[in-house]
Amino acid sequence: MLEGAGITVAERAVLELLCGEPLTVPEAARRLSMKRQFVQRMAAGLLAKALIEKKPNPEHRRAYFCAPTPAGRELFNAIHQRELELLHAALGDINQTEVVVALRVMTRVDAAFEELARQWGVEERG
Repeated sequence: MLEGAGITVAERAVLELLCGEPLTVPEAARRLSMKRQFVQRMAAGLLAKALIEKKPNPEHRRAYFCAPTPAGRELFNAIHQRELELLHAALGDINQTEVVVALRVMTRVDAAFEELARQWGVEERG
């Protein structure tokens, strides 16, 4: 799906998040549950490819907002459209309600594992 797009899977994840709303690198890292340094590298790659741009952050001089450029938004939309077409071709018999329910279940499972990992990490240190 990313063949020919010129970005990696990790860059795609960061670009998708930033297409939703401009964020600082630390905010993006928290939302993606990734290390800030890793997201910083992805953002630097997207900046170098002119797919995102820096926007001033009135609350912090150095922690600028990252926002998609028109080219970045266009690329993400094209990638997303290809993904939707592939999913529809493979799973066309699944309706939107089923997808919403599955997403809700997966989100709850993810949150439960995040909580277990947090608790386990606290217990392991204590």
